[in-house]
Amino acid sequence: MFRTSRTFKWLTLGITAAGVVLILSSYRCIAGEQAGQSAPAPVSKAAIKYASDFAWSAEPSDDLTVPGLHRVMIPCSGGVRSNEPDYYVLIAGTGTPEAVKVTGGACTAEGRSGTLEFKTAYPHPAGYTVGSASGGLQEALIAARFTPSNPEGLPQSGHVIVPPGEFRAYAPISIRASNLTVDFSGSIIECWMSDTCIFVGDAAKSGLYSDITLLNPRGRNMAVGSDKPFIEVNAQKTRIFNVSTRFGIKGAYFSSFVQVDDDQAFLLDGLDTELGGDYRSYGVRCDRTVCAPVISAPGPFNKYSAVGWLKHLNISMQCAGNGIDWQSGNTVRISDSVIQGFSQYGVRAGTRRGGYGGVELDNVYEEVGGCGAANPLGKVGQAGVIAQGGRVKVIGGEAPTGAIPQFANTGKTDYRYYVVAHSRFGSSNPLYAGKALTNGSGDITVTVPDIAGAATLDLLRVTLAPGQREQAPYGKGDFAVAAGVPRTSVCSNGACKFTDRQAALRGYAVATPTYFPLLNFWPGNLVLGANQDSSDPFTAATAHVDTVGSGVVTVLGTVAPAVSAINCAAIANWTPTWATCVGSTFPPSGFAEQGALLLAVKTDHDGGKGLNFKGRLNFSNLGTGPGHIITLSDSNFQKTIASANNRPTNDPQDAFIGYDQGDGNPSSIGISLGAPKSISDYIGNIGDGSHWKERLTETQKSFAVPVVIKSGSTLTVGAGTPLSQMKVYMAKLSAATTVGPQSCMDVSAPVPGLTVADHISGITPAGALGSLSLNAYVNAAESVLLHFCNAGTTAAKVPSGAYSFLAVH
Repeated sequence: MFRTSRTFKWLTLGITAAGVVLILSSYRCIAGEQAGQSAPAPVSKAAIKYASDFAWSAEPSDDLTVPGLHRVMIPCSGGVRSNEPDYYVLIAGTGTPEAVKVTGGACTAEGRSGTLEFKTAYPHPAGYTVGSASGGLQEALIAARFTPSNPEGLPQSGHVIVPPGEFRAYAPISIRASNLTVDFSGSIIECWMSDTCIFVGDAAKSGLYSDITLLNPRGRNMAVGSDKPFIEVNAQKTRIFNVSTRFGIKGAYFSSFVQVDDDQAFLLDGLDTELGGDYRSYGVRCDRTVCAPVISAPGPFNKYSAVGWLKHLNISMQCAGNGIDWQSGNTVRISDSVIQGFSQYGVRAGTRRGGYGGVELDNVYEEVGGCGAANPLGKVGQAGVIAQGGRVKVIGGEAPTGAIPQFANTGKTDYRYYVVAHSRFGSSNPLYAGKALTNGSGDITVTVPDIAGAATLDLLRVTLAPGQREQAPYGKGDFAVAAGVPRTSVCSNGACKFTDRQAALRGYAVATPTYFPLLNFWPGNLVLGANQDSSDPFTAATAHVDTVGSGVVTVLGTVAPAVSAINCAAIANWTPTWATCVGSTFPPSGFAEQGALLLAVKTDHDGGKGLNFKGRLNFSNLGTGPGHIITLSDSNFQKTIASANNRPTNDPQDAFIGYDQGDGNPSSIGISLGAPKSISDYIGNIGDGSHWKERLTETQKSFAVPVVIKSGSTLTVGAGTPLSQMKVYMAKLSAATTVGPQSCMDVSAPVPGLTVADHISGITPAGALGSLSLNAYVNAAESVLLHFCNAGTTAAKVPSGAYSFLAVH
């Protein structure tokens, strides 16, 4: 036996001269003796369902005094169906109120009496009521749909309106219909359950329902200790517009405003964390135990592989939570949005839980604001974007933006701190962790985020002199504050603490990274970590950005390019980073230290394979020399990577094309070549290392071809006389001549081409001279004078024939 009362509304169509209009009609039907109890709502055929029309309450006579499985008889009003997979009713009035899940019965939502079966946890003496657990919203969602036939399909269609007001939901609200629109405009859904408040789709199969639209949903958490989202999605092509929350009771938070399980065409447009009007409206929990994001996609990939488009967001957390945590392994695009005031990070994404996708930011504004001390891990800063593997693309806007911690402020000496993590894979890249301004005395507490996969940690320090280029540790030097520290001895609750007593630094050798750690958190604007602790550089995140600026953290170091940018600004807070920059944010006239274009030709240890590739080039302004234009082989590449903007001073063992003369005027440039071993020239050869035509080494200049000085040019050896020609000539004596004893004789012979400027440096006679001596002189143009002298006591014969000689001028 039950008694009910209820006001019903329905829509009818009226046809007038102006067209078709909707007419809202209502009546109140009272049955039984007790007012305030509801009669079954009619089975409405109206296209639009109002949640308030489907609120119902009944007072069954069935005995619920013993907790357990029960079946009660009720009026099965519109939307009350016993075979609904996720349908709850509220038992109240007597005993402890509870929302129970309907597991069976014979209610068919046709307005006739039927049964509901459920299991209670508390006793409910006579006088209890059974009714809607959502103020009629769940029932309206059920009533709004229909199941198509020919062929039969899944439930779909409908439009549900939640009128302005506060609707109490004591159990999860389940939306299980495709092509459904739910308009929450003006309403607030109070979530009194320790569970997801609104669940879109089916928990097990995301492909059952699609094209579901939620308009202006606004939630308020009333369940203390709840760790579930306001809205959870496991459907396809879900559209959610203008979601927001309001402050509930103390200790009641959502795990996120929106959690996307598996929706590969998800749209979130216009989420706003500030609609509540004060800091208490942010709605998520953030403390040392958990610091939740506003939007999450937890993954893992292949189970929950969400693809999301997030736009027009206003995430302003005022230091009371994080922005977006997208871990599904598929792509997410965030555009035209504000993400600011976050406690730890603005965006975290990647392939940590599997997948191949990345994150794209288009015209996103980020700002930490005054939240530098709000990170519940301690004084460890904030991250604008954390990429755990995968790709990051940033277009326009003012993002990513994080905050680097400062550990002391007692003086002007500028310390920069770095952490190197060690695991079974080897050593990590030195990761920039923060700075301190000190007077040089006292202890400095350096707090850094935990690297969970590390076995030991090293804390390194360098001092930045005023006006000096930022220089991270590289090679061998006095860098170590502490080395080989067991992680477990300094790390707990997500943070690691070191004490720098400002004693003398110890010697340290920075190794090439072979350990690429997973970073759940690290401070910086753009943090590029790996998707797992690994020795594989392909597990590390990379970024493609319009402009790369300060605060980039990468685990790759010298191993591979981490950032590709169109422009490179003056960079501070430098982690050793291989950044490939095509241009520069500043013109050369205003910024001398232009960012380097770092290009690898191929791997050093290539086993002799992949030979004869074409080269890669880039040029820019030169300025005053000397310097390098192209560093062909960097003899200290670790130094280059560890230097801000990748532009350290050059080294003697570099191979380069450069300029050793220049005053800033392009016409005054003198090009130079340098190499640590040799410089070789080739003609008609691929450069095989053997068939060079000219080679310069440290000890000699070698030629493998004849050397010719072009006519009109000169050759000067040392401090000697410039020579313009050296040539062998031939003079012919046709008849033999005799020179008397103790006498000399001159013989003139024609020599075509010989000039009076020629000097004869040597002559070869036509035959043996015996006691004769011979000298030669140029006595006139094209004529040589042969001067024979006989030192003997008898006459000597001059040989006839050809006399050759070398003439120099």
